[in-house]
Amino acid sequence: MIEQTLKICQYCKAKCCNLGGADVTGAERETIIKAGYPDHFLKIGSNHYEMLSKNGRCPYLKKDNTCSIHRLRPLPCRCFPVHPEFIEGKKKYLLALCPLANKLPDEIIRNMKKNSAKIKNYIIKDRFLDTNLSKSEINIILRKMNKFKIKVLD
Repeated sequence: MIEQTLKICQYCKAKCCNLGGADVTGAERETIIKAGYPDHFLKIGSNHYEMLSKNGRCPYLKKDNTCSIHRLRPLPCRCFPVHPEFIEGKKKYLLALCPLANKLPDEIIRNMKKNSAKIKNYIIKDRFLDTNLSKSEINIILRKMNKFKIKVLD
């Protein structure tokens, strides 16, 4: 499945990795830094970091549209295309209808939903409210996000 996933992601040019990179906890950031990867994070809160991006591109995405930190990628990345959002004050789980979503068995999507429930609420709620990204960078990311078709999961 990993090899097939890689091919699908390369085919779609890793559109999810062009949504600005993930917000992460301090522990996730430390794991990436301790493994020798560059520190591409901005501190947002005591345990909340966001990845720097350029034109919406994750700084850890390689030119061949593969992830340089794949084995260490943060929880929001591991759960994609499932993504939690707060809608009208309630946590809901969305499925981004990317090429990968169409190939994933229901069991894997259920597991991604279960794992995405572990993403800290402050990371979901504060995504663009409490940020150090420039307004132009946020607008680029939001334009790209709005191109995804979304399905709300039960």
